Amino acid sequence: MKRVLAIIVTYNGMRWLERCLDSVYDQADIYVFDNDSTDGSADFVAARYPSAKLVRSAENLGFSKPNNLGFEYAIKKGYEYVYLLNQDAWLDPGALEKLVVAAEAHPEYGVLSPLQMTDGYKALDAQFAKRCPVVAGHDVYEVKRVMAAHWLVPVRVIEQIGPFDEDLFPLYGQDDEWCHRLHFFGLKVGVVPEARAVHDRAYRPESKEKLAHRNYYTGSLVRLCQHGRPIFEKFFFIIPFTFVKAVKYRSLLPFKYLGRIFKDLPRVRELRSRVRSRAICAR
Repeated sequence: MKRVLAIIVTYNGMRWLERCLDSVYDQADIYVFDNDSTDGSADFVAARYPSAKLVRSAENLGFSKPNNLGFEYAIKKGYEYVYLLNQDAWLDPGALEKLVVAAEAHPEYGVLSPLQMTDGYKALDAQFAKRCPVVAGHDVYEVKRVMAAHWLVPVRVIEQIGPFDEDLFPLYGQDDEWCHRLHFFGLKVGVVPEARAVHDRAYRPESKEKLAHRNYYTGSLVRLCQHGRPIFEKFFFIIPFTFVKAVKYRSLLPFKYLGRIFKDLPRVRELRSRVRSRAICAR
């Protein structure tokens, strides 16, 4: 099989780590970036998986930065694929091999995901089902975007379109922006239905502040970064979206974040410019 590096970002994830790492231990090399866990996650990885590359951070760096460091490591060491794997997720036996086989057969795909299911494989993960309804009769089917809890990515694609944006999307939204970027470069996002995996996300009550930040603020930035589409077009969506979210949350927080979005426009334009420049150089 091709050389694959599984990149796993951990933060107080002891409840999942054994199942997570065991699921890829015999299928890929492992790169773990621990975000200064306090539950012994890093020590567990060091003791149980001595062959894994373990990076211990002195602070929580979020999601994008640790994965970008994993990308750099994969490029430096000559890996052909990376597999982004959430700490609360794991693969069915043989699933990674099926993904690699599909990637080799379909080089037009920049990201491939297995079916992402709930623990026990009883049903599709709710967010996955909403974004990626199953299309029967295909070894790979195309979707607009898929969550990065399970991503197989060719290293050549990372080199082509660049890493996650750590500035605008340190924790949320980077996977959606990256999918937009893939489409701008003429690449596809897909699902391999014969490969199955679990995303054991915990559905916990969230504060209005967190919901507004992730779903409204970060979601709006992702829309503005939809490469190849003019920014003003997206504002025609964002303005009514602000009112809708304010009513839904019964809060003025979306209006506060709207002001922040305007302040972020220079950073949005900078990212769009970098992506456009890469695309021009790739042609």
